[in-house]
Amino acid sequence: MSEKEVKKEEVEETEAKTEAEVKETEEAAVSEEEKLQNQIADLNEQVNKWKTDYYKVFADMENLKRRLKNEHENALKFMMQDFASDLLPVVDNLQRALAQETNEETKSFLKGFEMITTQLLDILKKHGVEEIEALGKEFDPNLHQAVMMTSEEGVASNIITEELQKGYKLKDRVIRASLVKVNE
Repeated sequence: MSEKEVKKEEVEETEAKTEAEVKETEEAAVSEEEKLQNQIADLNEQVNKWKTDYYKVFADMENLKRRLKNEHENALKFMMQDFASDLLPVVDNLQRALAQETNEETKSFLKGFEMITTQLLDILKKHGVEEIEALGKEFDPNLHQAVMMTSEEGVASNIITEELQKGYKLKDRVIRASLVKVNE
């Protein structure tokens, strides 16, 4: 072989080696790019997962705050309920005492009872406790408890004819239902 042919072969070999190296470099670059693309896709999935988890936790916290706020408002609104329930028998007894017949000796005592009863009812009213109106009203099972039925002429059906024990409510909650006699 001549020198030219040898050089030509060497050049061809070098070109072949160079082409192979270029192909390897391109393949390496492509595989590196694919790896990076896969890594980016994985990271995006993780970001989306963390965002979703964050929004779920945030929504749970907002719901918890709202629920706790409502519970706190209800606790404040109805904290007087047990105390008022305990005082109602005292009010009943004072009202029974005022309903008794009086003579000259007991008038001053009854005047004192009347003042105490008025003061106690005013305090209860100030804190949201109100009497439930019953006499002459239509029977409402949410507010009244029927203990007797009567049949009176001239009175419409399902109307309360007598209140046996006063009922009370605290704001919009019934503490004690009125005991009533209802017309058939």
